[in-house]
Amino acid sequence: MSAERVGRVLGRWWWFVAAVTVGSLIGSVLWQAFGPVNYEAEAELLLVLELPPDSEDRQFGIENSRAQASSVVIEDLVRLARGRSLLREVVEAVAEEGVAVNLEVLASTIDVFPLARGLRIELTWDDRSAQTIIDAAAKLLVEDQTRLYPSLTELGTLRLIDKTDEAKRPRLALVVLNAALATLAALLAAVFVVLLADWRMNRLFAEDVPDLLDTTIIGSVR
Repeated sequence: MSAERVGRVLGRWWWFVAAVTVGSLIGSVLWQAFGPVNYEAEAELLLVLELPPDSEDRQFGIENSRAQASSVVIEDLVRLARGRSLLREVVEAVAEEGVAVNLEVLASTIDVFPLARGLRIELTWDDRSAQTIIDAAAKLLVEDQTRLYPSLTELGTLRLIDKTDEAKRPRLALVVLNAALATLAALLAAVFVVLLADWRMNRLFAEDVPDLLDTTIIGSVR
């Protein structure tokens, strides 16, 4: 099918393509505004290195070696924060506050990222209890770090440096992006349906005759 004929087909069905595209845009905006929205919560923890006393004369060397060791420890902490053992304790902790959380869903949803000197925990949840879950995870990691990771005390201390106060709705930029992607997908789907329907109906329109016969039409009888 030539580009010219595609243009003619879309010209015949422009109202359908426009209706689907505009309808999808309006529906996406309304869903983002009034539909169920995921909430985001996060916390950042810093591994503070502790130098031994009376080490000023060799401080640089000690800091350097401990910084190298901390990268390994941080990877261990990331795996710990993602592990089912800690998450099970998080589920039990939030249950005491009246929040029911499925362990399998939490394990597949929570994200833990290593930072240069710490880690960040992120959670996107279907209600505001995301903040309760993040608070419980951060509290366990900070208050029970010696139990969860006994050898951590030889290197430093894990401290909470930043976290959300309450779960946030998705940012406006993300909402706009989602609406734009939904609208684009609807537009492409409408174009595909129109071209497929025109081909399957196998109807012959007057404006298609010159293209099909590959010649110029100088007149027609109606």
